[in-house]
Amino acid sequence: MDLYEKFIRTVNDFPIPGIKFRDITPLLSDGDAFHQVIMDLNKELPSYDNWDKIIAAESRGFIFAAPLASINSKGLVLARKAGKLPLVGYRETYKLEYGEATIEIPKDSIKPGDRVIIMDDLIATGGSAKAMVDLVRQAGGVPIMGLFLIELRSLSGYKKLGIPVISIVNYGLHVNDLLQVESKKGSMAKFKSKINENDVEVEFQDGSTEIIHKNKIISIVQVEKNGRLTYIKYRD
Repeated sequence: MDLYEKFIRTVNDFPIPGIKFRDITPLLSDGDAFHQVIMDLNKELPSYDNWDKIIAAESRGFIFAAPLASINSKGLVLARKAGKLPLVGYRETYKLEYGEATIEIPKDSIKPGDRVIIMDDLIATGGSAKAMVDLVRQAGGVPIMGLFLIELRSLSGYKKLGIPVISIVNYGLHVNDLLQVESKKGSMAKFKSKINENDVEVEFQDGSTEIIHKNKIISIVQVEKNGRLTYIKYRD
């Protein structure tokens, strides 16, 4: 069992039936585990001279962005819920499943030309992360990447951002994710659809399909621009 399997707790049917809630509080309450999380996130940051600030979403994004900004001697911009700031520089409203939410950043917190990392604990549909991208651009800054502890891949929130996105822990699958699988038909296949809670449909290079159990998925395979294959641990 790795660090994240041990300390990220899945709570079923919270906050509503059918939802798997990824609870990070056990991860935060263990000092060694929390330190390792920060180190893992830090490894994914660009080199020191290629970025200036981190913008983080209220409130769990603050937990991870603050130590990262501090150890890199970079600025931290707080994207706060509406009404929390005395001097608002910019505000952005985005859609929720039911209704809307507004986030704001402090006046003068981002200067024109600042190269900014977008950060939160989790990216799902990408609404709040896209709002931070828009806030950075409104202020004249340049959003250069999104960095998240957790990504819910099936919701494809990364598509809204228009910038590179890196996540440490991935749950679920995007349609057309390339997978390393255990099958007599081949070792590589694309994820096509979820059949039920235990099985998925995959497509092989020859166009044939197969329904396999999730425990036959070895890893998610990411193809880099140079053709290099990077393996991402599959978590359901």
